[in-house]
Amino acid sequence: MKKRKLNENDMPAEVSSQAMQNSSSSNFQDLKLDPRLLRAITKEKFTKPTPVQAEAIPLALAGKDILGLALLGLQT
Repeated sequence: MKKRKLNENDMPAEVSSQAMQNSSSSNFQDLKLDPRLLRAITKEKFTKPTPVQAEAIPLALAGKDILGLALLGLQT
């Protein structure tokens, strides 16, 4: 089992808001996902990632730990 990377206070490191803004994407193609995954997303008729997905996917692909929080319900 791999240990989590923690900061000097034994807390997960925070991502700056600037880094999160740079990772936001308006479509799944910009996220550099595997082509098989992009085909599955297209097949299910998803057109754009949610704000949480747009911020979390690049961090996950970079090997970062993620703790996300989003409101549930309809998005407009």
